[in-house]
Formats: sequence, C-alpha cells, structure tokens
Amino acid sequence: MKRITRFSRQLVFLTLLACLIFPALAADSRPTQAFIRAGEHGQALLLSRLGECYAVTPKHVIGGDMFATLIAGETGKFQGDADLLQTFGYDLSILRVSGALAKQCGGPLTNIPALDSLLASTGAAHVTSVNEDGSISRRNVTLSDVGLLYLRLRPNSGNELFKGLSGSLVLVADKPAAVLMSVDPETGEGRALRFDRAIETLRPFFGLSGKTAVAATNITVPKTARDGLQATVVSWSSPPIGAEYRASNLLGAPDKAWYAVPGQFPLDLVIQLPGDRAHTLDALRLIGEGVKPGERLPRDFEVLVSSTGKGSWLPIISGTYFKTDADKLVRFAPVRARQIMLRIYSHWGDADAVGLAGIEIPTVK
Repeated sequence: MKRITRFSRQLVFLTLLACLIFPALAADSRPTQAFIRAGEHGQALLLSRLGECYAVTPKHVIGGDMFATLIAGETGKFQGDADLLQTFGYDLSILRVSGALAKQCGGPLTNIPALDSLLASTGAAHVTSVNEDGSISRRNVTLSDVGLLYLRLRPNSGNELFKGLSGSLVLVADKPAAVLMSVDPETGEGRALRFDRAIETLRPFFGLSGKTAVAATNITVPKTARDGLQATVVSWSSPPIGAEYRASNLLGAPDKAWYAVPGQFPLDLVIQLPGDRAHTLDALRLIGEGVKPGERLPRDFEVLVSSTGKGSWLPIISGTYFKTDADKLVRFAPVRARQIMLRIYSHWGDADAVGLAGIEIPTVK
C-alpha cells in the first residue's frame, strides 16, 4: 500500500511538472510583441531565424520610412532599432531588429501553424498589443467571419479597436491566429490576416530568389590587410566563374574576390589552419564589401570545424549574411580546430554567381 501511495505521489508530481513545462514551451513558440514607431505607430511581431530577429508589421505602419524604433517589456526597458528589408502583398513588411530587444525575440519565423481546426472550434479571441510604455493590453473580441485569408473581429463591449493597433496579435485559445491589419471606422470591426497566410507570404524571402540574372561584374575590393591566422582554402564544392575569381582569393588576395557557380546548394569551402596542430577559435569574419551585385552574397550559412583535419565535422553556428552588411563577425564558444568548413545554404538570388570578398580568422587573445 505504501508503494502505491509513493507511486501516486510521484505521478502527481510529474503531472504537475508537465503542466508547468509544456505551457512554457508553447509560449516560447509565440512571437514577441512590440510597440513600433515609423511612418505611423503600431504593433510588430518579433520572430527569430538562425540567430537573427525579425519584426513583422503592416506595410502602412512603416509608410515610406526605411527605419523604425521598437519598445517592449515592462516599463519599456527593451529598446530596439529595425531596418526595413522588404515589403510584401497583403500589406506586410519585414524588418531586421537590432539592440537589446533582439535578445527577447520570439519563436521560429518560418513555422506555419495549422489553424483550420482551431478556428472552427471557437468564436472567442483576444487582441493583444503593447503600449508605448511597454505594458500589454488585451481586448476580447468575437470572430464574426473566418475566411481563407482574413478573420473579421467584432469587439466585445468595452474592448474597442482603433487605429494604432495595426500589427497586434490575435490569439485564439491562446495560440497565434492572425495579425490585425485594419479597423473599419464605421463598424469598429477589425480585419486580421491569418497567421498561417502571413508566414506563407514571408517564407519566400528566405528561399532562393527568382530575380533576373545580372551580367558578371568585376569588382574592386578595398585593399586592406586581412588579420588573423594565415590559413589556406584547401577544397571547395563549386568551381569559380573564372580563373581570377578562385577560392584562394578569400584568404590570400585582399584586392580580389571569390565568385563561384551557384550550382546546387549547399556549397562548401574547407579552410586548413596553419601548422600541424589544432588552434583555438571563437570567431570568423565574413567580408562582403565590394561584392556586386549584392544578390551574389551568401544568405544562410553554417560554420563547422574538424579537430583532426580528417573529417568528423562538428556544427558550431548558423547565421544569415545580409546584403547591407559590409562584413559579419560570427562569434561562438571557443573550439579547437585544424580545419573550418563554411557551408553556404543559399544566396540572395543572382543566377550567375555566389561570392565573398574575403574571410578572416581572428586569433584568440
């Protein structure tokens, strides 16, 4: 009997623990919300991808601006800047977030939720928004219409919707269901773009672009010495587009660039570190300044290391290189390595080439 009682207590404890953990995990997949000020003021949803933070907000909130400021957190303690990356149909825009707020980013950007059964199960919803002081407001609404693209929201008594709430998150059963896009001034009803449709609209931004090919362009890379370890590129998975654009330029020719045939991604570059020993590394600098057109720059990449120099690659970090970056310092926890692999999963869409101006391997101080 005592054993049964002990088992029952353990079962109750594990059940309670699961109830505490799993709601937290679900909450972690939600966007972080922020107050945004640009052409107008409104709301933004912050989502993460490969270590970067992105803000999603209606295009009309940004207006003609290329820059926005963000506020979130209790008493507005988290501030952020945001630079416009692209606008889309359905009045959507996406921005890159920097500053303290970027460290408070929400769940994965490219996960598409399944909403049909959720939206068919209830008519109750909430519109949540962040005020200019960082506090959060929650308004009760009723789903008056559910379509393939939009939801219609009828505010309950005392929960009026108004201009300035555009970009707010609509929750159904505490799950992200839509993004408030506009409020009808006559009826007071809101129109919200379904969250799954919004993510589907944004996803192509992170895939291979279908832009028209641009003719090959010679570049001039600033002639600055490349600091750090004097390593050597020893192998590559795609040939250069010409003899003057070979992979060895990345480490040995500060006035030349590497341009390779895009071919089939991923593309791999293997770098041998000097000497017959492993080195301690904690960073890698990718240099894109001078690469033209910018569509040739890598987009998503991964850094791997080998401590033996005979394969057995260990993934270290993934990231995104933006066209606006002159260079990108990729920091990671110190590792021992004899070889480094830069694996490029995509670029910004040029049909003729993918390239970089250089790579630096800073020495650990």
